Amino acid sequence: MAALPGRINRLEQALRQICDEVDRLKQEVKALEDENARLRQEVAGLYLAEGEDSGANRPGARNLWNLYDKGFHICNLYFGKGRDGECIFCYALMNRGEPSDGA
Repeated sequence: MAALPGRINRLEQALRQICDEVDRLKQEVKALEDENARLRQEVAGLYLAEGEDSGANRPGARNLWNLYDKGFHICNLYFGKGRDGECIFCYALMNRGEPSDGA
């Protein structure tokens, strides 16, 4: 029975360490989420700052295609998230200002 208070103290210490680690992880997640939001705004700003020129001739459009080619979504549904295959939403975004071929 005398060992029981010692075990409780060790458990309390371990619990405090776990809580401290969870707090550190929460701070790190918050910093990463803030950076992610800033980078998304920066990329979106590159696209929007280029004006209303047509299609892939815009530097912003080229930047978006470069992101797409590197494996990231550029559509509003999944913007900035990694992609495994082709995305029709991304293609629709890039082709929305293009004249159709009449087919």
